[in-house]
Amino acid sequence: MDIFNARLADVILSAKYFVGFKETFKAMRKETAKLVIIAGDTNVGMKADIEKKAKSKKVEALVFAGTMKELGRACGKPFKVSCMAITDPGAAGIVCALVDGC
Repeated sequence: MDIFNARLADVILSAKYFVGFKETFKAMRKETAKLVIIAGDTNVGMKADIEKKAKSKKVEALVFAGTMKELGRACGKPFKVSCMAITDPGAAGIVCALVDGC
């Protein structure tokens, strides 16, 4: 997970992304999201909604092994992050490569 966090931090510095439920949904609705990452302890109903929307928009959705607090920290945010959308295809590919492809 440390390698994933380090890579995610690199992606965050160089990529366009959105954090939070509303912003992630907006990115999927506008079809700019290339990858969605969901924190492992996100509310079950919220997680299901995100995964359903991602599937309908043909966007890969990954479940982060850590908590919302850890995902927030990995994003360089001082608050909890339930989910995020990466909009840069290259950055999304880097993250996917870390988890055995998407």
